[in-house]
Amino acid sequence: MSAQPANGGGVPIQMSPQRSPVAISIANYLFQNPILKQRTGLLENTNDVDFFRYKRFERALLSEDYKTKLQNPKNGLIPIKDSQEVQRILILLIQNQLIIPIQKLHYAEIKAIKGWKPNKQKPTIKKSDKALIDPNAYYGWLYSKPNPYILLYSLLAISGVFAIILFPLWPTSMRRGVWYLSMGALGLIALFFGIAIVRLIIYLVSLVVCPKPFWLFPNLFEDCGVIESFQPVYGWEEPKKKKSKKSKKKDGKGESANNGQSDSAATASGSQVSNGGAEKRKVRLEEVDE
Repeated sequence: MSAQPANGGGVPIQMSPQRSPVAISIANYLFQNPILKQRTGLLENTNDVDFFRYKRFERALLSEDYKTKLQNPKNGLIPIKDSQEVQRILILLIQNQLIIPIQKLHYAEIKAIKGWKPNKQKPTIKKSDKALIDPNAYYGWLYSKPNPYILLYSLLAISGVFAIILFPLWPTSMRRGVWYLSMGALGLIALFFGIAIVRLIIYLVSLVVCPKPFWLFPNLFEDCGVIESFQPVYGWEEPKKKKSKKSKKKDGKGESANNGQSDSAATASGSQVSNGGAEKRKVRLEEVDE
């Protein structure tokens, strides 16, 4: 990989196997910084990656907010005075494999790549071998902030494992309470399966006895909340409406008449209609200003 200014030329960048503390501190400050105005794109049309423009990167490192955070030694930041030092920081982050240069593809470029499909919600990006020092050059993150609660989660997991292992040493009252809770949970599961079996039997009987199928708790297996699953208590299944043959014949006549009118209109309009159709098929992809 090489770094080069917008006017040409290039300098190869050597990757570092280990990440330096300074690079991690700067990445920790920049990642999800509102000055960057990060967006999420599809890297190689598969993975979600946050990316930003170089001009936002430079603006964030030369901002007053960075200078304020610099005063706190715990942040581990270094002074950055001008654009030349911003370029060195960019190369440092690339060397430590915290960011990568990318290209944002347009619609025609995506369609030209076999197996790739444009995404309406996210722009498609791909890796680049050149890191341009250009205000509109794009860079993607390979870095994500560590979870601040990971230590707490680890301690809770270890405590839970030890609690299960030491279950025979628990006081009698605690073991009895756990037993009651487990029996209550099994009872609820058994009650749910019992309701499902009973409602199925009632439904099958209603198919023979009643004019309409009857459902007990009709929303039991619907995608809704726990309370909504048991509301209403019962309901009748409405039969599906079938179209009669007469209505289909009428619809066929109406469609043929409409097709005849549309064909005559197309013949009368001539090239105007064909040009209009071509204009409707055009897809325009405009770059959003950030």
